[in-house]
Parts: sequence; C-alpha cells; structure tokens
Amino acid sequence: MSEKIGKHPFKLAGRIFYLLASKPNQTSEFVEKSYDRISGGYDDVWTNHMRGLSEQLIDKLKIKESCIALDLTCGTGYASNLLAQRKAGKVTGVDKSAGMLAEAKKNYGSNCDFVQSDILEFLKKCDSESFDIVTCCWGLGYTKPFRVLKEIKRILKPGGKVGIIDNSLYSLIEVVYCALLTFLEQPEKLTTLMKFKFLPRSGYLGLFWRLLGMKPLELWGGKKSYSVDSGPEAVSKLRATGAAAGFEYLADIEDHEQLFARLAEIIEERLKKENKITITHRFLAGIAEK
Repeated sequence: MSEKIGKHPFKLAGRIFYLLASKPNQTSEFVEKSYDRISGGYDDVWTNHMRGLSEQLIDKLKIKESCIALDLTCGTGYASNLLAQRKAGKVTGVDKSAGMLAEAKKNYGSNCDFVQSDILEFLKKCDSESFDIVTCCWGLGYTKPFRVLKEIKRILKPGGKVGIIDNSLYSLIEVVYCALLTFLEQPEKLTTLMKFKFLPRSGYLGLFWRLLGMKPLELWGGKKSYSVDSGPEAVSKLRATGAAAGFEYLADIEDHEQLFARLAEIIEERLKKENKITITHRFLAGIAEK
C-alpha cells in the first residue's frame, strides 16, 4: 500500500528544519510521560524479555559484599534489586518517572532506597568518591551521556566500577525506517522532534571512559529479537515496552490513532516474512574502573 501513497521528502525536511529552529527540546519530559504510562506492565513486556542481559552486566561487575551501589535510570528497580541480591551493602535507585518508581518501591522497597530525580541533577549533588559501584541500565541515551559519565567518575571511589547497558543508536532501525515512511506520507502531522543521544556501539563508551581517565575493563554488544504476528501487535508491544518512548508525542493526540494504524500497516508491508514480524533490539554494554 505504501508504494501507492505519495511521499513528500522535501516537505518533511522543511518541517524538520522548522521544528528544530522553533520548538524547545521536550524529549526528557515526553520520555518521562511515556514511562509513567507504561509503568504498570513494563516488567511483563520489557524486563522479562531483557532480564538476562541486565543480569549478565551485574554478574560481570563482581559485586563485593557491603559495597555502596547506585543504580541510575533504575526504572522498576530490577537491576537495583540484583545489586542488593549480590550483597551490596546499600543500594540507591534513581529515576525521573514517578510511575516507574512506584513499581520499584512496591516490589523492592525493602531492599533498596529509591529517589525520584533527573539522574544528572542527582549526580551533581553527590559527594565525590562516595560509591563503589554505579550502574545505568537502558537509560543512558535519554540523558547527556558524556556529562553523566563524567559525574559518575567523580562520585566513584578509587577502584570503583561503572557498568552500562543501553540500546544502541541502531536498535530498532527497521521500525524507525517504517516510522519515517509514515511521516513521509504525512509530514504536516509531525509536530515535535525527539532528540535522543544513543551511542552507535560500545566502542564509544570505551572512548568516553578513556577521555575521562578511566580504565575500560570490558566492552560488548549484541542483539535480541522477538516475533509478533501482525503490525498492530508490533506497535502495541513497542508502545508497552518503552521502545517507542516519545514516538507518540511526535504528533498531536488527535492524530495518534490514524498514525499508529498507518505505522502498523507499513510494518506489516516491510517487515513481515513467513507470517512473522521480527523486532530486533540492538544493545551496547561496558564496564570501566576508576
């Protein structure tokens, strides 16, 4: 169907330039709203799918008993609790989303402390050399990565470690392409731009750490996929996992139903093979020592 509908690349380019010049950056606000909305079912559709990757990161950190740990962008607290289970002495989880923190406190409040805050603002208030372990799982790209890593170095004790795992810039690239096609057909529906800062690959983590005078211990990456039967199911799951965090705010609310329906059609046309649609998350990860 998409081949029969007109596409307007120049109009879309003009729209993007206009929004860049005239609209304030509301990415953080919209991402927070997205995660507040999905917080109740987040663990069922995202944490359970990716838990093995988060566990791998925590295991590689080789947590020492009674260490002081900080989990940034903690979400529903799964990684924070992993740190506590590895016998970290005190674990603090920080996230901006009130909805996600409500789930964290409900599930893991007896093991961890949770704080609602922008992570960069929280880090700035921390004393230097006050943590043994800092983690950031699935949220660095929603922040200002280099500035966050710089603050993490400052608050780590000598010999302390940081562990990062996040979606890469190319995660869901096929879905992003389908979203682009959706707005190429209807550029006038684009009302906001989302300015994420996901890194292309783990080597960039290593580069940033070296620039900050830290020692990268291990860098890795990979991908994890799941399959759905239809375009609407794909869109529903993307929205429920937070993978489409912010996409729903690219257009006015009255256009959501039509745009998501069209996105579902394009996903089916472009990505369905052998009656299945495969959605692939690509990730990067690394550990460094101060």
